[in-house]
Amino acid sequence: MSLVNRPNTILAKQQYFQAPSNTLLFLRGPRDKVIVYTTFLVLGTGLLGSVWGAVKMARGEK
Repeated sequence: MSLVNRPNTILAKQQYFQAPSNTLLFLRGPRDKVIVYTTFLVLGTGLLGSVWGAVKMARGEK
């Protein structure tokens, strides 16, 4: 049973995230940059698409 015999890494992770650093907290994890930048890319694309559609509607284009 791998769930029972796994080592406890909570203290190491707690020390890592609570250590003083200039890095923002939501960017400290190993995959956090990929998740955050992908989310910003999706939100930015949606925002630009909405603005582009609104400009086209204001100009009367189809």
